Amino acid sequence: MKTFLPVIIAFMGFALFVIVSDFTRAMQIGDMGEGNVHAFMACFYYCWPLYFVVAVLTQWVIIKPVWNAFVLHSALGALTTFIIVAVVCALAAGGVAYFIWDENAGYDNLIWLATIMLFIQLAYWGVNFFIMFLVTGKTVTLKHAMKKKMVVAEE
Repeated sequence: MKTFLPVIIAFMGFALFVIVSDFTRAMQIGDMGEGNVHAFMACFYYCWPLYFVVAVLTQWVIIKPVWNAFVLHSALGALTTFIIVAVVCALAAGGVAYFIWDENAGYDNLIWLATIMLFIQLAYWGVNFFIMFLVTGKTVTLKHAMKKKMVVAEE
């Protein structure tokens, strides 16, 4: 459940967004490579099975072990994991935005593309982590600095 359910729910949310966007501007295979968000959504529209397989493999190989090792054991581990995911998302968003960016559009377009890509990734991981919290049924525990003293009852 921790492998498939978060990915399925997150993908259904993004797919719903792409399908609704398809009604306003139809997706064509030639739209891919235009260097904008519509091109990114068209790529998702036509390549979602490949993206889904990659997402399931990422969840199974990376996220699930990290989740079990760090997030469920301490609040510091959870915070560190979320910060690392956010930094990786920012780097990936910048990279993807740079590759699909048209230099003639200017740097404002690059910043806008990177921001949109970052929000898409953070939304995906936010939904993913929320579903992981629901599936595991555990809360993050705060470790106390002081150890509890054992009290022995006197007769």
